[in-house]
Amino acid sequence: MVSHSRMISTAAWFVAFLTVMLLVAQTLPGTAAVPIKVLRVGADPDYRPTSGTEKSGKMVGSDVDFATALASRLGVPLHYEGVAWDGIIPALLARKIDAITAMVITDKRKEVVAFSRPHTFQTITTVVRANSPSNFNPAKNDLSRLKVGVMVSTSAAQALEDIPSVKPITYNTVADEYNDLILGRIDVVVIESVNAGYTTTTIYPGKLRVTNKDLTGKPSYTGVALRKEDTQLREAIDAAINAMIKDGSLNRVYKKWYGDVSMVPSQ
Repeated sequence: MVSHSRMISTAAWFVAFLTVMLLVAQTLPGTAAVPIKVLRVGADPDYRPTSGTEKSGKMVGSDVDFATALASRLGVPLHYEGVAWDGIIPALLARKIDAITAMVITDKRKEVVAFSRPHTFQTITTVVRANSPSNFNPAKNDLSRLKVGVMVSTSAAQALEDIPSVKPITYNTVADEYNDLILGRIDVVVIESVNAGYTTTTIYPGKLRVTNKDLTGKPSYTGVALRKEDTQLREAIDAAINAMIKDGSLNRVYKKWYGDVSMVPSQ
């Protein structure tokens, strides 16, 4: 007969084994175990196409798709909710959410939160008519001899101020500058690349083309904002993003929303 002490020892070993297996189930290769059971993400509820709220209350957007894929890689469910942007970092620090998955990385923000490795980047680029010659991809040095359109009070307009030889035609809306481009009144539109990718793909399919030329050489990067003390979670998220870049799944997420615009960093 098996002794009572042997049975207790066997049971204790089995419990320990199950505990280890549960930890492994929430572990990414090369990282520590994911230290959360649910990934709680906060986002601007009205910032399309990154994140927006439908009439049903459901949130949709490129960041929703990214956060869904990220949570899946981490092996945990996703809870995604709208949070007023001016209160989103306080909500993170107060542990009401675990992450802000779409936040531009700046030195000022780094003083308060930690960031994952970048998962997207944005440049100031150019848009031309889709029927333009395939080799017509205006870069910075080409603009002075072209009719250039730009929307006022944008990062793109600010970038053109640093190119004195360019005297752009200014517009109050993206629609106005794109319509003039389609009609041939201007040769090129200077605009932020993410905006360019979304609008040309969803509103002007087959009519406009993004060149992916970087006019400033100073891209802005977006990462996942986290609490500084959550180093284990940051390591797991970095590993997940690296894997998504490597296998092309991250590019597929953004291609759905932004077409062929370049926005995924290299490894």
